[in-house]
Amino acid sequence: MSEDMSGAGGGTGGGGGIFVPKEDLVQALTNMGITRNAATRALYLTGNYSADLAAAWIFENPEEDVDAPFTADAIGIDDTNSDDDVEDFTAGVMTQYKMVMVVNSELMMGAGKVAGQVAHAAVGMYRLLVDEQQRYGEMLLTWEQFGETKIVLKGLNAAHLRELQNKAGSIGLPHYAVQDAGKTQIAPGSLTVIAIFGKSETVNEVTGQLALM
Repeated sequence: MSEDMSGAGGGTGGGGGIFVPKEDLVQALTNMGITRNAATRALYLTGNYSADLAAAWIFENPEEDVDAPFTADAIGIDDTNSDDDVEDFTAGVMTQYKMVMVVNSELMMGAGKVAGQVAHAAVGMYRLLVDEQQRYGEMLLTWEQFGETKIVLKGLNAAHLRELQNKAGSIGLPHYAVQDAGKTQIAPGSLTVIAIFGKSETVNEVTGQLALM
C-alpha cells in the first residue's frame, strides 16, 4: 500500500470542493466491500494517506451518511492542508497499529454471536498485550493514543484462521484465538475468531486480502 504523502489532503488545482483520492487506496477500500463514495469521504477526512485509517474512520462513525455523493464543500471543510498540517498528520500516522479480528464465516454465526465472539477476541488480545508490557507496552500505548483501530474481517473456515494465526506468529505478531464453549449455535471447541495485533503494514501481510465482515 502506498506510503507516499503526495496528495495528502487531496486538493487538486482549482479548489472548489474538488478532491482526488489516491486510486490505489480507493481500490483497497472497495475490495473490502466499501462503496466508492464512502471510500472517498473517509480518505478525505483521514488525509488521503492510508486505507486502514479510512476504514477505521468508517467503522467508528456509523452515524455518518458515508455513501452520499461526496464533495469537500458539502461537508464544510477546506480542501487544502498547510505544510504544518501535513507534518502533524504524518507524525501521528507514520507508525500506526491496529487490532484485526478474523471471523470464521463457515460457522454461519448470527450477528449477536459474532459480536460476542469478536468481543472475546478483542478483550483476550488486549489482556495479552497488557500482561506482556515489557514486550508490547510501547506499541499498545501508541495504539491507544491514535484511535485504537479495530477491524473485523471474514475468514473462510477454521483451517484458514489457523493458517493466518501461524503466519502472524512466524513474523512476530501477537495473536489470540477464541474457541467457543458450545453453549449456543455451534459445537464446543469451535474456532470462532482470531485476533492479530501489530503495525498496520505488518498485519496487512497476513490479512490484507480479506474482506470486511
